[in-house]
Amino acid sequence: MKLRLLLLWMILALASCQKKPIVKNHELTPNQTEIIKRYKKISYIVNTYPDSMAYYADWLERKTRNESVLYKAMAHFAKGIYHQSKSNYELSKKEFEYIIQTVHDTKYDTICGRAYLALGNNYKNTGDYPKAMNYLYKTLKTYEKHHNKYGTSSAYGCMAQIYLQKNDISSAEENLKKAISIMGTDKDNHFYLIFIHTLANVYGMQGNYQAALTLDQEGIRISKKLKMPRNTSTFYDNKANCYMYSNQLDSAAYYFNQCLKIDTEVGEKKQIADTYSNLGALFFYSKDYSKALDYMNKSFALLEEIHNLPNMIRAYDVMADIYKAKGNYVKALELKDKKEAVVEQMISEKKEAALAEFKVAYETEKKEKALAQNRLKLLQKEDEARQKNYWIAASVGLAFFIALIGGLIYRQEKIKNRQQEQEFKLKSAIAQIEAQNQLHEQRLAISRDLHDNIGSQLTFIISSVENLRYAFDIQNPKLDEKLTSIGNFTRETISELRDTIWAMNYHEISIEELESRALNFIEKGKNTHDYIDFLFEVEPTIKQLKLSSLVGVNCYRTIQEAIHNAIKYARASQVNIQITSLSQDEIQIVIADNGIGFDPKTIEKGNGLLNMQKRIENINGVFSIESQPNQGTRIKILLNKNQLV
Repeated sequence: MKLRLLLLWMILALASCQKKPIVKNHELTPNQTEIIKRYKKISYIVNTYPDSMAYYADWLERKTRNESVLYKAMAHFAKGIYHQSKSNYELSKKEFEYIIQTVHDTKYDTICGRAYLALGNNYKNTGDYPKAMNYLYKTLKTYEKHHNKYGTSSAYGCMAQIYLQKNDISSAEENLKKAISIMGTDKDNHFYLIFIHTLANVYGMQGNYQAALTLDQEGIRISKKLKMPRNTSTFYDNKANCYMYSNQLDSAAYYFNQCLKIDTEVGEKKQIADTYSNLGALFFYSKDYSKALDYMNKSFALLEEIHNLPNMIRAYDVMADIYKAKGNYVKALELKDKKEAVVEQMISEKKEAALAEFKVAYETEKKEKALAQNRLKLLQKEDEARQKNYWIAASVGLAFFIALIGGLIYRQEKIKNRQQEQEFKLKSAIAQIEAQNQLHEQRLAISRDLHDNIGSQLTFIISSVENLRYAFDIQNPKLDEKLTSIGNFTRETISELRDTIWAMNYHEISIEELESRALNFIEKGKNTHDYIDFLFEVEPTIKQLKLSSLVGVNCYRTIQEAIHNAIKYARASQVNIQITSLSQDEIQIVIADNGIGFDPKTIEKGNGLLNMQKRIENINGVFSIESQPNQGTRIKILLNKNQLV
């Protein structure tokens, strides 16, 4: 949504939240005093008079030409903020890197802290997460040293946004709670607004729209109280998304257009591109595909210009869904491939390992510093006691020595027990993995046997039947019909065999993969029954939800049987399949047709209906049928998300 703009405000606000002055007042010249005064007003200028920011940065550059490195760094910071507000990430990066390379006096390292935070945000927006996290951990070390709650909480807030972009919801929520805890009751400021905005995003991704809207209302209230319309726009964006995903499209359209109005006035390309993407998604849900494509093309043009990879991923998904809804599956698949290429560019095993290494290094250094401080305090206390009374100090030293030895022994035993426990867990995990791998190899072997042996035998049967029909002049219609029936039945068996092999080759199957498999079956139905219209819709938020192979194949077989019944018995002209999330705990699959229907109370269930019901009950789901004569048939399947894998 608008996390990028909010973090920019957070970086700027830090300029006016330092506990100590940049330099001592008695050392300042009139020119230096004016430079510092304007440096502290950067946040106010860029948020209140953004069109004046270029002039403001140029003024600082002119005034600092004959000043020391510290004052030049202030001018470069202003220039970097100006470029960042226009989504010119490469230009802003050069300005912030200048600060880090030139300011070496540790007395003034808070300006480096702001540069670290700005660079972390830059790399987050371009999708280079390892570099972003590296700078954010440097930000943490700088501000924790000065006990600056605003800088420390800001670093955690930016980390939360990175985890949110990576769909690691639990890590995002953990870092947000740290940031909010550090702020305490201090809420009427930029920082608290940023954190609750991000937390509202987390709740929205979890489907908890009411909690998200409650935070949005609080954010709007504080923003209006502080007279910050740009902050208000970011919470409008959150509200609009909540309304869109809860199918309140008119309300969503109103708030997205409010955002676009503010974004256009500010002129930041990244924010305009985000709102275009949101409007594209909105018109997709409204089934106005022409307008949806128009907005998505506008969004793509801006995102490619500023090289914003994380938001391009979401844009590719929306575009693919639009083309799929229009029936252009080739274009949809092409866009999905482009999206995967961007994901691979951003996320790799090497980059993920780098992220983990930065975190471990930071936490280790933090613990070592805390231990060193504790030891120093302990030595100081011992020294004070020694100065008061030698004998008392000796007694205390002896008692401390005994306690230390006992503590070390206890600590060693505790470490030993912990290591043994971890070794046991590791061995259990390895054994479990080996068992799973062995089971998977067995399943692959079985699937290969099915494909190579039974598959080839079935293919031989089809070939033999065809050879009989063409080798002999069969005059008996019944015999010819029987041979045709054998061939068709064998082809259907091969198709069923391929589906079984597909399910056996995976530990897990995503709903998106289930959708793709079902669409293949639907395409075959279209080829032989072109008078039937098919519609397959999956809620975007659950496409990556994982199913075990058993759950996946049972759902696929049930959908397949329901479509088969609609074609063969119901004489339907429209078949709709929808997969949606009913709540945090349940998903629903609905297969509905407009066929001749039947009375469930009077008709005896055949093998097809009984098999569907048994399949769903075997995976702890709920199966139900609603039908009336001449009013079509509706099959509903309810599944618990906690029992899918």
